[in-house]
Amino acid sequence: MLTDLQARAALTALIEKYLRGRDPDAGLLIDIVQDPSRQVPIRGVLEDIGQFNDTQFTQQERALIDDLLYLYG
Repeated sequence: MLTDLQARAALTALIEKYLRGRDPDAGLLIDIVQDPSRQVPIRGVLEDIGQFNDTQFTQQERALIDDLLYLYG
């Protein structure tokens, strides 16, 4: 199971990979994800990725997303 810090770092990596350069709000999303006083916006990030990319996640990324959804629903 991921710690809060690991979960935030993993989600930041997904934003960097799939949204940086495509979504003008990617930097704002990263700031929100890295703010420990806020809930991790996993569903919002996934919606943005779906909006800006037509991509297939790797098996490892899908497992990570499942863990993040379990933790932050």
